Amino acid sequence: MLRVSLTFEPTHRVHLGQSFAALARGTYDPLFRSVPTPSGRIFWATAREQGVGIVARFARAPDPDLRAPIKVTLWAARQQPDAPAGSPSPTSALEAFAARLPGWVGEYDHWSPFTTSVAWGQLPARLRRARAEAPGLRLPSIGLLSQNLFLAITEQRVTGLEAMGGMRSLLRQYGTPAPATGAPDQPSGLTIFPPPRLFAEIPDWAYHRAGYDRSRATTMVTYARRADSCERFAAVHSVGELALALNSIPGIGPWTIAETLQRYCGHPDAISVGDFHLARQVTYVFDGTSGDDARMVKLLTPYSGHRQRVIALIKAARLGEPRRAPRYAPHDIRTM
Repeated sequence: MLRVSLTFEPTHRVHLGQSFAALARGTYDPLFRSVPTPSGRIFWATAREQGVGIVARFARAPDPDLRAPIKVTLWAARQQPDAPAGSPSPTSALEAFAARLPGWVGEYDHWSPFTTSVAWGQLPARLRRARAEAPGLRLPSIGLLSQNLFLAITEQRVTGLEAMGGMRSLLRQYGTPAPATGAPDQPSGLTIFPPPRLFAEIPDWAYHRAGYDRSRATTMVTYARRADSCERFAAVHSVGELALALNSIPGIGPWTIAETLQRYCGHPDAISVGDFHLARQVTYVFDGTSGDDARMVKLLTPYSGHRQRVIALIKAARLGEPRRAPRYAPHDIRTM
């Protein structure tokens, strides 16, 4: 087992729990986990960097000022049986992943252009208060384009419970269990995401058994066949050009692209138009109504360039319309 330990000193306040909230999908997420310990909350993540499976642990001492150094430990197995032929060595992959760690903790997410703008003064007072109460909230940029896109496809038109149930089913069958690191707080069940090409090889019946309808299963396979070329494209083109390229793939539209870019590059303006709850949540905060996507987009127009930051504040402050209607009832596609 290869191990690398690093200490990162952020240049601005960072609240790891608030910033990592967008990465965690449920309490028992096999790809990202938060673990309470006597010395503070520890965050564990897995990733496939350049074909190599990596386990990461983020820890820091309690610090009310949110400026304490962040200690990161990375592990990679010396043998990578499921890595594509020609993949870099585990050592090279660890170095590449380590170079992107500042993005994981939101180092590149600078709020001052927003908080010093005229638009900031037009923001509802409770959102400005929310920022004052959460000065360490950052938008992480973690890379992992294909992993984030597969997860977003999985979440199309279903509840979070349905989505993660389906993805966990696929990961149990086709993912790689994370290696034991020897750290006493390593949670059980962590999994290394499969190579993108593998999703093109999963049979229809396996997608169906995991709860994927035909549309989402087809989109998973379609993207998997283009994943390598998309990742090469992303490496040399702008985010805007990447969004256009992804939009040309059948089954991938604005909602899926926004959900992907929010995590892939911490996009500060990518909003999830078409989300089941988001429009009502945003419009209620701004004008007390239960509005639609068009109304949400109109209300957020003055904050162009920072619209996802506005939404991050709304979510961090847990603002929104009180629940009155019954929750959306999941449909078990496996019985159809």
